[in-house]
Amino acid sequence: MKDLSKIYFHGKEPDEQIVMLLRRHKVALGKQVAGFFIGAALIIVAYLLLRNYTEWFTDTTGIAYGAIVIVMSLVMLYLLLFMYHAWVDFYLDTWIVTNERIIATDQQGLFHRVTSELRLDRIQDVSSATRGLFATLFKYGTVQVRTASEEDKFFFNEIGRPEIVARKILELHEQYIGKDQHTQLRGEHQESTIEHHTNESKPV
Repeated sequence: MKDLSKIYFHGKEPDEQIVMLLRRHKVALGKQVAGFFIGAALIIVAYLLLRNYTEWFTDTTGIAYGAIVIVMSLVMLYLLLFMYHAWVDFYLDTWIVTNERIIATDQQGLFHRVTSELRLDRIQDVSSATRGLFATLFKYGTVQVRTASEEDKFFFNEIGRPEIVARKILELHEQYIGKDQHTQLRGEHQESTIEHHTNESKPV
């Protein structure tokens, strides 16, 4: 298991501890890989059919041969770019859950990244859902974190064991609320003590 204490992210507070580092399930990347191999297989099949059942490949200096090679090369290049984009999107899409907040990083394209965060005390509800045959077999799904605002919603898409993740986030929320209330009560108690000592020190 990876040591989460060694992970650093920008803006990490001194006492902040990473509890979970989440990425999409490997099946999500597997579907993209399957699409790549299907596309590559179709190119190979098309090449074999054209070579065996047409005369376009007999003349390597002809326009038809050159056009076919260029088109197939462009399609293969597109598939490689698609595969690279799928890997970057899979690896850089992360959800960091700490004992204080949730930081979500959404990689949108190769050169655009959106990062957002949510404090644990703003959480109103957490739910999980598993839909579909593959999701049920490989135990991945979606976790939705709701806040008081309808616009502020966090979605953990295609992550493993979504019910466990949802339960853990709720536990962290309750711990954070309890710690915050304890700190507030302690501050009020200190203020009351200071005020009491001040009143006692006043001359009658």
